[in-house]
Amino acid sequence: MTEIMCKIIPEPYDHKAVFRQTSVKSPYFNGDDYEDIPSSRISYLCGNCGFVLVKNIHLEQIVQLLNTSHKDLNIVLQCPQCEKFNELGTNSSKI
Repeated sequence: MTEIMCKIIPEPYDHKAVFRQTSVKSPYFNGDDYEDIPSSRISYLCGNCGFVLVKNIHLEQIVQLLNTSHKDLNIVLQCPQCEKFNELGTNSSKI
């Protein structure tokens, strides 16, 4: 499984989908173990504190879930641990 550190950005006010958690500290998305998708599984970690924001998922699952394209993946996840804003996208760095 590949782990990717998300890019930390300022709080977005433009055309991005921003996800926030109010009380539960858990990954926003958990991948399905039974799905037969030929790409590798990815976990996205907070670029500030390393909290697991997305666990064991395929990029295709996120794209399908949010009805978007790889190119238009403008998703921001606020870390429930440190409250930094993490951009989920192709410019994040693998670790």
